Amino acid sequence: MKSWWVKFTDGTAAGCSGESDYDAKIIAEKLTGKTVSGEKFEPDIKPLPYPCRDMIWQYEHPAHGKTPPFCYSPAKCAGRTACPTKPSCCD
Repeated sequence: MKSWWVKFTDGTAAGCSGESDYDAKIIAEKLTGKTVSGEKFEPDIKPLPYPCRDMIWQYEHPAHGKTPPFCYSPAKCAGRTACPTKPSCCD
């Protein structure tokens, strides 16, 4: 399960887990009642390297539980597959 940074039409943003950006869009809209910004098939959603603190929903593995929120700057890290800061925020 991947982590995504989801932006809404009201200007707010938060993290959400999902297999794809489309999954994250559907989950975020259903749980918040808000509309994700962007086009229908190109929502304003970007991948995150790790889960962040402001998660709308996060997958919980049956044996290992939830992954800790390692991403402390999700707005800055959105669209990246690895933490851009040296040292990383979680070090």
